[in-house]
Amino acid sequence: MRRTIESRLFDAVLLVLAGAGCAPAPTVVKTTTVTHSDGSQEIKLTSPADPEAICKNFKARTSVDASQATAQPMNNQWERAYWNSQLGVAQCSIVRDKIEGDIEVMHTPTCCPQGMPDGHRCPGPSKVTVPGTKFLMQEVEVRPDGSAGKSVVGWAKVETTPEERHNCGRRPEGLHVHGACADPDDVGGQLAAMAELEAASIPAFERLARELAAHGAPTELIRRALVAMGDEIRHARVMRELAARHGGTPRTIEVPALPVRALDAIARENAIEGCVREAYGALVATYQAETAAPELRDAFAAIAHDEREHAALAEDVDAWIMERLDAASRADVAGARLDAQAALRASLVAAPACAQLGIPGGVHAVALFEAYFA
Repeated sequence: MRRTIESRLFDAVLLVLAGAGCAPAPTVVKTTTVTHSDGSQEIKLTSPADPEAICKNFKARTSVDASQATAQPMNNQWERAYWNSQLGVAQCSIVRDKIEGDIEVMHTPTCCPQGMPDGHRCPGPSKVTVPGTKFLMQEVEVRPDGSAGKSVVGWAKVETTPEERHNCGRRPEGLHVHGACADPDDVGGQLAAMAELEAASIPAFERLARELAAHGAPTELIRRALVAMGDEIRHARVMRELAARHGGTPRTIEVPALPVRALDAIARENAIEGCVREAYGALVATYQAETAAPELRDAFAAIAHDEREHAALAEDVDAWIMERLDAASRADVAGARLDAQAALRASLVAAPACAQLGIPGGVHAVALFEAYFA
């Protein structure tokens, strides 16, 4: 797995640099009808199904009652489809309706204290009313014959202008690239922001190593998490020095000590932050090593090598944990991963490029995403 992930990341960048495309191989729904001795018939899947076609067909011929929507808010507002091989169904997320207007959401401020006096705390969470859109979502399992299994209907809320996320805590490099390039000429400021992100990853890997040890993970996984923590310490130092040369000063990052979580919670975060966002960060770093200003390429090349290893670690952690989760938890993690991919790709469409730093924007950013994730 480790060598495969690193190779895929590197090959994806080569494809984009060469101007080549990368598209997923088409899949076809093929079934066979089995007739039992009692005369009943059963449709069995004989090859990988096309979940998008199954979900699209199901949406076209069915409807839902909005009054039956669950009180629990949905955490997804995108249409998506993926094949659940264990259950033999297409997992469909379907938008049934949307209403624009004011919505009530919870805002939770985050702070990165810089020498603040003792006793200072971030403000607590509070409900606010902001412009947004409500999406009536249906999460449903659809069988190859078109019949439905488990189905949940609920409302998801999306702000028109989402609350800006702070650099505090673990924010993968890939996700930060989108917002960091607002001023392409402020190279020092962007390098400082990169240094902050590297610093924020240090406690994230420390926690991962601690949690893996607490859950009895293989020693090799724990060792690699600790190595990754050391890598991020070095990355933060290198980026801080580069920022200083270009007139930038990173802010101090402080992350509180956090408890050990259950395996399903670790798996969910690892899928989003590691398998998706950190993997994209590795793609960007590898791209930077080839396209940034010549005097910066060696630094990015060294970081890219480490980030590809971190992406491989995320996939290996995912594989180890998923074997220990029940079917429902595995489906939840898989869904969260697909949601994170959809959100990331959407953010890249209008992402500005940063020529001196070699950061891809727009079409090149999306091409990098597609070349690896497709």
